[in-house]
Order: sequence, then structure tokens, then C-alpha cells
Amino acid sequence: MAALAHGTQLFWTVLVAVLEMIVIVACAYGAFVAYSAVVYGVIFFRLDYALASLAVGALYVALCIADNQYDLLGPEWNEHCCSRGGVALGLSFVTLLTIGYLTNSLGGYSRGTFLAQLLATLFGQIGIRAGLAHVIDRVRWRGQWRRESMVVLVMPGARGVGHVRARLAARHEHILRWYDFPAAPGGAGEGASLEAQLAAIRSECRALPIDAVLVLFGSDNMEDVSNAVGALSELPVRIQLLPVELAELMRRSRIGSYGHLRVLELFCGPCSLRDRFLKRTFDIAGSVVLLTLLWPLFLVVATLIKLDTRGPVLFRQMRLGFNNEPIQVLKFRSMNCLEDARAGFRQATRGDPRVTRVGRVLRRTNIDELPQLLNVLRGEMSLVGPRPHAVAHNQMFADQIRRMFRRHNVKPGMTGWAQVNGLRGETDTFEKMQKRIEHDLYYVDNWSFFFDLKILVRTIVSRSARINAY
Repeated sequence: MAALAHGTQLFWTVLVAVLEMIVIVACAYGAFVAYSAVVYGVIFFRLDYALASLAVGALYVALCIADNQYDLLGPEWNEHCCSRGGVALGLSFVTLLTIGYLTNSLGGYSRGTFLAQLLATLFGQIGIRAGLAHVIDRVRWRGQWRRESMVVLVMPGARGVGHVRARLAARHEHILRWYDFPAAPGGAGEGASLEAQLAAIRSECRALPIDAVLVLFGSDNMEDVSNAVGALSELPVRIQLLPVELAELMRRSRIGSYGHLRVLELFCGPCSLRDRFLKRTFDIAGSVVLLTLLWPLFLVVATLIKLDTRGPVLFRQMRLGFNNEPIQVLKFRSMNCLEDARAGFRQATRGDPRVTRVGRVLRRTNIDELPQLLNVLRGEMSLVGPRPHAVAHNQMFADQIRRMFRRHNVKPGMTGWAQVNGLRGETDTFEKMQKRIEHDLYYVDNWSFFFDLKILVRTIVSRSARINAY
């Protein structure tokens, strides 16, 4: 019991797991009670639903433990913790359905109740996980448990470590020692060998309550780094390596594999086969469903366009897609002009006389973008991604904004992170365009399936997604 004393990491880990299980079970059974009351007009106790709710909660916690999500100092908790928890919850329901099917025990289980439970637990999981993440951060920074402690080792030749040190200080990381080579630890002379210095550091670290050793190094001293790792590997702590000159790139990196080799992947986006399959499957399913539901609206809009002005219903414009490949993007025609605007490009402005009466409504409501569902179905675009710019628009800023075309490392989207943050419409200044590109690159570097879902939800409910639409 002493290990669970208040203020220890283990206490908070157990508390988080228990609270999440209680919320999941309560939401699952509460959804059953609410559904019964609304649909059947009665409230009663059902043991099978109570057991199923307990099973979902237990499976959820077990999957989170298996995914290391309750390591409150690890990346599984600190990066996309809500989305990872959502995946665990979905797998919990899939597992429960599979067990029920194999044991032939689904006969009395209502499909309506199942869907109500899934939605209720999902909202409950997102709420409790987001709240607990906030609480855990406050607890850590207030020092209410022993934070992860580390020793930092700066290898010879490492340049520009000041910004790394400043970032560590800004996050209040618990650094017990900071060793700068070639100066020897403990006041040893400058002529001491690297091996002697490492041996002294290792001896001192054994007496310190540390969890990790962070080694900062440059590109020209790999032999020294290898020696340092070999010497420090005798300590029962994590050895973490950070190439200082690539510190900014490392923020957008992950460990991948090429054959049997472990490699560092940068600027990934949805690069893995699983990620590409998931995103493409969602694009196909979403575009097919929306086209099926919205075809009457398409007919109405086409009729209004024909009645309003002469010309085609659809407007096709050449834009750059994935890997800078040219694609023809479809839109409902909202202007009198029909030119592709490869030369003499001019963006739409507020009160633009080229916009038709029907077109003004279409643009304000984003209905003019709906034909791009066909681009999505054909694989030229995605439901979510950086919005495609006109070719001439890209050329205007290509030499002014570094790495601008990295936004084309993913397919362009019907909506995107920049748009839901209000960065749409006319980009008549360098600052506006730069801000939009920054948001596009953030999306590319931080892509996840749940990030896509978040953007889609914000596109529907957020006012920011509709400002500057004219």
C-alpha cells in the first residue's frame, strides 16, 4: 500500500485507469437505461447489459495497458492520447461483439442500445481523457509526484545546444546533471581521456535517482557517441540520443523500418500501408455516402445555375495535387468567367463582380465545393487535406515561402486544418499565405486518422470554417 501513497506516479496511473473504467462502464449502462426509457418508456435492471458494460470497461483498460497508454510520462499518453483511447474503445466493442457472436449470446442485445452505448462511451472517453490529461499536466508541473529525472551529456563538437537547453528549461524538466565535454566531470583535468570521463559519469549516475540519460551530439563525432552509449549502457536507465543539428526535424519524426533495419522517418503524413489504406477507405466510403445522399441537391443547384446565367454547370480548374501532379478540380460554377486563370490570376474578393447571384450563395455555404467529392472518389483528392491552390497562386509564393510544396506530400482536401482555423479566402498579403502554409505543414507533420475526424467535425460545427467565404 505504501507504493500507492499519494504523490507517486503509480498512484496517479492507477487512479487514471480506475476513473476511466468507471466512466466507460457508467456511460455504457447509462446509455442502455436512457435508450430503454426513450424507446420503451420503462427503466429496468438487466444483468446481461450490466455485465456487458463491465466487460467493455475492462477490455478498454486492458487494451490501454497493452498500448502503454497509462505510462503518463511516455508518448502514448502525451501525444494524441484522446485518439489512441478512442481506438482502444472501438476495439473493445469489436471484441465484445466477436465474443458475443462466438458464444451465441447476442440474441437479446438491441442494436439500438449498442449504438447508443458506443456513442455515449465515446463522448465519455473523450471527456474524461481530456480532463485527466489536463489534471496530470498540472500535477506534474506542481511537483506533486517525482517527475522523470535525467542527466544530459553534451558530446564534443555538438553545436547550437542553447535552444535545446532553453526548451528543456521551459518545460521544467528535472535535470540533475549537465555534462559538457571535453571538460571532465568532478573537476578532472582537461587531459583526461574520454573513457575516464565516461567512467566517472557512470559512477556518479549510479548514485543519482535518474530515469534517463540524454546524449546531445553533432554530425562529426559518431565514434565518441558510440563509446558513450557503450559505457552508459551499463546503467539501468534509458539512453536517449538527440542529434542537435536535426532537433527541429526530430519534432516531425518517428521510428520506422526498412526491411530489418530501424530508420528515422521524417515528414511522414499517412505514409505507412495501414495509414494509406485507412485514409483511402474513409475517403471512398465518405464520398460514396455523401454523393448518394446529396444527388437531389446537385440537381437543384445545377438547375439554379442554368436559370441564373449562361454557361456550364461545372467549372474545372487546373491545380496541383499529390507530389505536384496537376489535377482538374471540379466546382459548381459561381462566376461569369470561365478561364482557367493560369496567367493573370486574380483571387475572388469580397463583393467581386464576377460572382453570380446564385454563386454568391453557393460560395458562402461552401456548396460550390461539393463536386470535389468526385475528385475524392477518383483518388485525386481527399476529404481532408491542404486546400489545392491555383497553379498561378502557387507560383506567386513559391520563391518566398520555404518548403511550401511540402504541403503536396499529401493529397489536397475538400477541407483542411487551415480552413477550420479561419485561414481561407483571399491571401492578398505574404503574411496571410505564410500563416496558411504553416497550418498546412502542421497537418502534414501531425497527421492521424482522428486528426482528420476532428477537422471534419470542426468544418461542420465551427464558425471559423465559414469566415472569409465569398
